[in-house]
Amino acid sequence: MRSYKNPLPVATDKLDPATVKLGVSPYNPDPYVLKWNGRYYAYATAGEGVTVMTSKDMTAWTHRGYAYREADRHGYWAPAVIYDNGLFYLYVSNMPNGEDDAHLQFMRVAVSESPAGPFEHRKTLFDTFSIDAHVVRDTDGGLVLFYSTNETYGIDAHRAGTVIVADRLLDPLTLEGKPKLIVRPTLDEEVFAANRFGDGRDWHTIEGAFHLKRGGKHYVMYSGNAFTSPYYYVGYSTADHSADKSLTELQWTKYPDEDTYEPLLRQNEKVEGVGHNSVAKAPNNIDDWIVYHGREVREHGPEDGERRQMRMDPVLWHGERMTVAGPTYEAMPAPAMPTFRDLFDRADAGIEGDIGGGWELAGGEWRVGGQELRQAGLVGIGRAYLAASAPHALFEVNVRWEYSHMGGLYGAILESGDGTFAEVMFDVGKRTIDIYQTVRGLKLETIGKALPPGFRFDVYHQLLIRAAGNRIAVELDGVAVSEWTSFAPFSRYGLTTHYTSASFAGIALTETLSFLESGAAACLASAEFGVLSGDWSASGASLIGMPRQGTAASLHVGNPFPSFPSVCRFEAEGKSAELTFTIATKAGDEARSIVLSEEELRGSETLHIRHEGGRLQAWAGDRVALEASAESGWLSLTVSSGRKIALRNLEWTALGT
Repeated sequence: MRSYKNPLPVATDKLDPATVKLGVSPYNPDPYVLKWNGRYYAYATAGEGVTVMTSKDMTAWTHRGYAYREADRHGYWAPAVIYDNGLFYLYVSNMPNGEDDAHLQFMRVAVSESPAGPFEHRKTLFDTFSIDAHVVRDTDGGLVLFYSTNETYGIDAHRAGTVIVADRLLDPLTLEGKPKLIVRPTLDEEVFAANRFGDGRDWHTIEGAFHLKRGGKHYVMYSGNAFTSPYYYVGYSTADHSADKSLTELQWTKYPDEDTYEPLLRQNEKVEGVGHNSVAKAPNNIDDWIVYHGREVREHGPEDGERRQMRMDPVLWHGERMTVAGPTYEAMPAPAMPTFRDLFDRADAGIEGDIGGGWELAGGEWRVGGQELRQAGLVGIGRAYLAASAPHALFEVNVRWEYSHMGGLYGAILESGDGTFAEVMFDVGKRTIDIYQTVRGLKLETIGKALPPGFRFDVYHQLLIRAAGNRIAVELDGVAVSEWTSFAPFSRYGLTTHYTSASFAGIALTETLSFLESGAAACLASAEFGVLSGDWSASGASLIGMPRQGTAASLHVGNPFPSFPSVCRFEAEGKSAELTFTIATKAGDEARSIVLSEEELRGSETLHIRHEGGRLQAWAGDRVALEASAESGWLSLTVSSGRKIALRNLEWTALGT
């Protein structure tokens, strides 16, 4: 079993002597993690500049020195980076040399063509205290800046303090100028300084915004109080998604409510100062991991100084509620790898029919070099297929066009094996992203969508394609662009170019059976599900079972993957539900059942099952409800109830090795 242990190790042997001379700190508070082309970049607060660290798997990091420095400024707080149409934008607050007043921290934007920098200053966004940026895509594909300021609630008579607001961006450098309040202080545990003004008013702090969306909910995570306080914590606020409203227009509410102190993450007996987080997807593109800072508990002296280090733990979802079983300090299962991944970081390979790494070539002139796979030919159709196959999968393709005066048509291909296939391709001339479908030689009508003005084809963009049975959904740079039903399920995945040259990077395929987003109907119709008794139907992201007289409603889910390891997560709603896991080491062996009773579940509706390294773990809520030895084999799940039962939000994912 791959494992990790907090704090995350950061190697400094790659630092050049000049950077070491500047005194790079071994600590990394306020970590912000960006995943780009399959690699991870972590940016952190530092006195003399923004530091950057890199990793392939989130567990082993290498310090790369400073990504951004200015000769006349210091105190670089809480950096955050976005990638947009070929450029990286770094948002960070700092102040002029010679100044020690933290309220002179003004937010600035710097730009680079590389995630590792160097970044160059482009604009100062505010002329007043402004910190802790997070820039995200809005509902319409635009940009929204979340940040913290003192002006909105600084004169409040009851709970004055730092708050989180959000404003639309007209472009990465230009604010709309209509900030809206998102999260405000409501708790005594958020008091940063008691009676700060001598008039009885306490000063509160809400900062460190991080936004994410899951299903029909938006979440803004935040840190309350200060890292030196025992009440310092990570919490979150939620809002319902609305297709016709900006994130700035939604109604946000703290979880569980405005008046209850219920931290998602806070100090324990070993780790203190736990807060200021970002969230990143694991290499498998499915699991969410919270990355935060914390420091070891010890006796503090007058020279205690900065000791916050980068840490991470998995986010466990329970319906619309999130939990984190941390901060951890012992060895834990590492973030899951995809079923297949190629970062193209091996030695250069030529075009003699083999580029290594588990690819099957079918036309074109393919070369590996510079952490890219390039199809250089301009004649005919070039295709490269992954040797791995899966009927249900999440397929990541990062791609850029190699300029040609003849235009370009390139992207990804999905095949069923019977002459039915679909190509998701950019068309440079039409400035569209299109779905081309062929069913046993018959070409269907193209499904197309116009790309936004200014879209650059010559820089990297990410395609994320989810296949669940014959239901296919496509995202471009994190924004949904198309969803359709194919004539047959796809199981083969690859890259394609038509009379043009293109480069690809960070290719990943994760086997996953899920109706979290794509709906349950396609999965119910697939071969992995078998109704044992009762009447079962699909409703949105749920399977509903009704028992017949004298029998329970029972559904069997067979493992869709050829081998372990794998993770299953689901929610079952319905009293008298019995959840049974059956392990068989190989076909024909006598089945071995493990049953979790209602007492063991303790009312939890959500169960996470992880099998890896010969161990089976079942998480109910935020604790391990069962742990047992289980050798490699097949895993099946049977859910049975004497009453109506709903099985929802199923995710079954193969773990890469």
